[in-house]
Amino acid sequence: MSILRRNFVYGAAALAVAAQGGFAFAQEWKPTKDVEFVIPFAVGGGADIMARVIHKIITEDKLVPVSIALVNKPGGGGAAGIGYMSASRKADPNTIVLVNGTTQITPILTPAAKTLTEVKPVMNVMLDDFIFFVKGDSPWKTAGDFVKDAKSKAPKTYNFSTGGTTDVMAVTILAKATGTELNMVNFNSGGEALTALLGGHVHATLGNPLEFLGHVKSGAVRAIGVFRDTRFAILPDVPTMKEQGINAPNFQMWRGIAIPKDAPAEAAKYWEGVMQKVAASPVFKAYLKDNAASEAPIAGTAFEKFLADQETLYRSLLAK
Repeated sequence: MSILRRNFVYGAAALAVAAQGGFAFAQEWKPTKDVEFVIPFAVGGGADIMARVIHKIITEDKLVPVSIALVNKPGGGGAAGIGYMSASRKADPNTIVLVNGTTQITPILTPAAKTLTEVKPVMNVMLDDFIFFVKGDSPWKTAGDFVKDAKSKAPKTYNFSTGGTTDVMAVTILAKATGTELNMVNFNSGGEALTALLGGHVHATLGNPLEFLGHVKSGAVRAIGVFRDTRFAILPDVPTMKEQGINAPNFQMWRGIAIPKDAPAEAAKYWEGVMQKVAASPVFKAYLKDNAASEAPIAGTAFEKFLADQETLYRSLLAK
């Protein structure tokens, strides 16, 4: 069982009365103006899709008393969007930002980048596993077929599209597990990585189910290997990497919500409550089921501990 599937317990943040960054609060804080929901990735990728589902639930269920505007700020593995938030709204509690594994891996690979150090984590809501995808008319029927072929060719013969630093790490893990050298072609989102695959501009990609399942069902994309211990119920014919003799470690994408790091604790507690309702929503549960994702509500201090464990895991995987 992956470390990502353990310790899904709820944390609790202490409530206090505070006045920070020019905002004054009563004991029970609520948004005082329209909220910006910053998505530090391009439209159409997994992060954007999830954010829009969350936005729909909050809006239709009237979970907040104000309007919420979605603001996409892609670039730099999440650094551009979080940089925008940090520069213009670093203490504004009327701001939430999507965070995920990419925003954590970016500064590991590029130390100058600032991402999670600029936010206050509020709550994780889900986990995505990784799947090995090729185009529907590809000659490779399994991941084992691909690896055998790649080993017979010159290094970096085959190109993988990536939609962020989490995808980069997934390809790195595959290369290290198989003793191959794979060339990465980087894009701003999983949606762009998918487009490159569909257009035949790359040979393969590693991505999360929610970005690809529709195209798998249509036959435009073929799934040939799963990076976890068990097959997906929704894709019962796709074997795991280990079933194919490929000892690639389990690897997942966590996805959650944060607020600016200088926003007060009352705001973090408020948004945690909102996200607890989102995670419990039948609409959100149906979204997870339809996209082969896992429930993983981890809040407050437990989320912070989870992130520390994730960083240790990511650094360990890279070292291997």
